[in-house]
Amino acid sequence: MLLIVLQILLLNYVSFGGYMIPFIYILAVLMLPTRVGNIPLLLIAFAAGALVDIFCNIPGFHTFSCTMMAFVRVLIGNRMLTRDDPAEAVIDEPSVHTVPFQFFAVYLLVMSAVYSFTYCLLEAFSFGNFWMTLLSMLLDAVGTWLLLMLSQLLVSPSKK
Repeated sequence: MLLIVLQILLLNYVSFGGYMIPFIYILAVLMLPTRVGNIPLLLIAFAAGALVDIFCNIPGFHTFSCTMMAFVRVLIGNRMLTRDDPAEAVIDEPSVHTVPFQFFAVYLLVMSAVYSFTYCLLEAFSFGNFWMTLLSMLLDAVGTWLLLMLSQLLVSPSKK
């Protein structure tokens, strides 16, 4: 919930050159344990996106993009979070502290790219200004990935 509030109150108003808006709230969906299940994951992603849409007065862009990202996580996300050891095939709680760095970095990059590409296509809703939309997609994806990685590296692992 804190990430959604941070997104609504701060990051939606941060724009780098009008092309990049970082999306940190998607980390809440990406960090959900793999044992949550597919349907609850999609419903949580839908609700998180809908909350951001409601408070930002946007007609469903975040809802669809976040749900699409969760759907891609269901399809390929668990395969991206695997270790080499078959005894620990799937990581239960994905984070930079539980998954090898390169696997987690690729996971966040792919998921932020899916979210950013979907969001930017919905926002532009045409291919009329293709190169500017593509630039915005790439900058959103890279900016979001950097913000997500930085937030993961700054947070220490919880002790159980």
